[in-house]
Amino acid sequence: MSILNITMKKYEAISDINKTIRYSVIVPLFNAEKTIRRCLDSLLSEKYKAAEIIIVNDGSTDDSEKICQLFSQKNACIRYIKKENGGVSTARNEGLDIAGGEYVLFVDSDDYVVPNFFATLDAAREKEDADFRMFSCSYDNGKTKKDRILPTVSYADRCSAMPAIINAICRKTINGPVAKIYKRSIINEHQIRFPVGASVAEDRAFNICYSMFINSFSISEEVLYIVNTDNNQSLSRRRHDDLRNQFAIAKRCFEDTLAVAPIPESEKEQYRCAINFGDCRYIYHEAKLLFADQVGWIKRQIILGKHCDEINHKQMRYPHTRYCTLITLPVRLRLTWVIDAIAWKLTH
Repeated sequence: MSILNITMKKYEAISDINKTIRYSVIVPLFNAEKTIRRCLDSLLSEKYKAAEIIIVNDGSTDDSEKICQLFSQKNACIRYIKKENGGVSTARNEGLDIAGGEYVLFVDSDDYVVPNFFATLDAAREKEDADFRMFSCSYDNGKTKKDRILPTVSYADRCSAMPAIINAICRKTINGPVAKIYKRSIINEHQIRFPVGASVAEDRAFNICYSMFINSFSISEEVLYIVNTDNNQSLSRRRHDDLRNQFAIAKRCFEDTLAVAPIPESEKEQYRCAINFGDCRYIYHEAKLLFADQVGWIKRQIILGKHCDEINHKQMRYPHTRYCTLITLPVRLRLTWVIDAIAWKLTH
């Protein structure tokens, strides 16, 4: 058989799949030769026919490309894209540009999914077709796995969903694009994309922006996704000294979307308060960095005091919940020693 015929048959196979695609799974990839096989094997083990797997190689310099090309040649459901390195946001956005499924999911190249992943998604969808659905995760450090179970909740209308959405933003369960299902129609209609230039908090910005356009929201205690925590060099666990700039890029994305979102001003204010809470909460991260840098106690108090003054000067409003009050109170009262003690406990 000629190369042309082989290519045409593969194209026809992909076209047939595209007619019935239910899920588009986007896998951004950068130098993941050690983990990408496990990731793809987990997605392919079910032999599910109504899904496409979009691998976006963001300029890898290891053997990731060879591995992905082998998988692509053997599996017509895989669409492989190679691009110059531009960051995870550009990789995910390129995947979104070509996705053809009714629903969109993201899987990181060093993570993997549970058996019967798609069947479980189908069962959940048939039970309730929420605009935004979150699942629980398990965390694998290479030796043991630990489940982090989210309480199951379901809201069929936006009014009842809003408190849960704001709570997810404040408690950071909305962070990260994995273990979540999005409707591609909502993403495309409102041109929701990951903010380019940010490699931290870009997923949080995407999820918050997406949540502004949904009418139903649900969280499931079912564990469908396994996060690999064995890689200390992964983006989510690597130290970033420019986090303020990264967060500023993500915040601009949120603010631009909030300005045009078709939601009442009362809801917009709730979003602003939740984002303000995130800004205030960042001081605890800065306190942890002071411990990591072995800064002395007195100097830590001086630095944290300046941060408290900077935050309080903005006179920001926060959500009126017990959790948010407990976190913001030491900042509002300038109790630097309390912030210091909490950061020490988090560090150890």
